[in-house]
Amino acid sequence: MRTMMVALLLAALLTAPARPAMAAGGTLLESRPIAVSGELAAAGASGFRVRYLSTSPEGRRIEVTGVVFLPSGTAPPGGRRVVSWAHGTTGVSDRCSPSRDRELGGYGYPGYLAGFVRRGYVVAATDYEGLGTPGVHPYLIAESQARSVVDAVRAARDLSPDVSRVWLTVGHSQGGHAAMAAGEIAAGYGRGLDFRGTVALAPITDNRPYVDQLSRLQPFDHGYYMAILAGLSARHRGLRLADYLGPRARREYPRVHTTCMTELTNRLIKLNLPGTEFTPATGTAAAKLRGWLGDNAVPRARSTAPMLVTQGLTDVLVSPAQTAKAAERAQALGTPAKLITYPGVDHFQIIQSSAPDVLRWIDARLRR
Repeated sequence: MRTMMVALLLAALLTAPARPAMAAGGTLLESRPIAVSGELAAAGASGFRVRYLSTSPEGRRIEVTGVVFLPSGTAPPGGRRVVSWAHGTTGVSDRCSPSRDRELGGYGYPGYLAGFVRRGYVVAATDYEGLGTPGVHPYLIAESQARSVVDAVRAARDLSPDVSRVWLTVGHSQGGHAAMAAGEIAAGYGRGLDFRGTVALAPITDNRPYVDQLSRLQPFDHGYYMAILAGLSARHRGLRLADYLGPRARREYPRVHTTCMTELTNRLIKLNLPGTEFTPATGTAAAKLRGWLGDNAVPRARSTAPMLVTQGLTDVLVSPAQTAKAAERAQALGTPAKLITYPGVDHFQIIQSSAPDVLRWIDARLRR
């Protein structure tokens, strides 16, 4: 009897579906329909909240959430092409995952994404690692965000047989950083997909220059600095908060894990802590911070497809000069990169102001 039971158990193990931990990055674990309203509804989108597998920079299999929007009607021959959307900063708390928010993180994103759906493109919008799933969100950790962006395309293909392997990525702010990094790994990590390009709107590219300015940060920026420390701490266990935050700032720091960026920023503006609370304690600590930030600066390598970068010239959150340097660096690395600047346009206005140029650029790459 015991022998028979062992045989039955072995047979069950051999015929059972593969465990999620054994499945490939991008494997869809769960999907459920979500209500779609406003411009997305008017565009005929069907929405699905998804949970899929990805791989952390350390090689661990992880789960990531996001949302996929499918256009209505009959798919063209070869399937619908994909725009993998990378959102801007919302925070590092699970509460801040855009797929749980009807506004998808704000900033007019639903209306912007509706523009892609109206053109017949699938939108795969990742939340990124750690936003809505276990673990700390590795904010501005390039490899982590890039893999979430790539695997969102695979998850969309698992969701519907009408989704093509042809894709490109579009991102704003934090998402511009993620999109640039995704373009760099598309040929390797994204093997099996057909990558056509990167669009980065006011991208965060290299935070190293700000290390020497931390004592002069405006209160508006204090929450972003805390989020950067949270992201780095997810990858560098040796990071000591006391090296980078004063005692009053450290008392506020736990809020970065429980509130979203708007709420955190408003509180820190009200407190108006002195710059000394955000200054590295020693030159050694500052040098370490520069090194960690440098590891995640983009672009880092040549992308196999073209890049479009758009930047408002009155942006006070992302330096236009820094963005211009990033575009030049991409060209030097061998990526065909084009920078378009917009006078009188700020960090958030860039989304709509650059939309006509972005849509023309995307159509030229996805419709061939």
